[in-house]
Amino acid sequence: MPSISDRMRKRFILMASDPELRAVVVTTTPEGWEMTGATDLDDLGDWQEVLLHRFMLLNLDDPEIADPIELIDTLRREYQLNIAVFCLGGSQERRDAARSVRADRFFDRDVGLQRLPEFFAQFGW
Repeated sequence: MPSISDRMRKRFILMASDPELRAVVVTTTPEGWEMTGATDLDDLGDWQEVLLHRFMLLNLDDPEIADPIELIDTLRREYQLNIAVFCLGGSQERRDAARSVRADRFFDRDVGLQRLPEFFAQFGW
């Protein structure tokens, strides 16, 4: 069972395999925040482990992520988690599919990366 200090840690998930994207996210991450990188929900552990994160950045165009739409659907329906999911990239069709399974926000890759400081501030409680 996670301790109170575990629950209070500032953590987020980056679902992406692209080393360039990862490097930009790492350099943008403020001190005191921890990033968990993965390309599959199973890499994150049980739903309780996912719940310890404040938000997720999900690269909709990542070829290493088998099915980003299914990943979001699993988060919402099976795990029943309401962790914020910010999607980067993706065609309009893929974004619409992600929206239908309740992803939260959608950004072109560069715009989403520029908005990262806002996400850290918003979830820095």
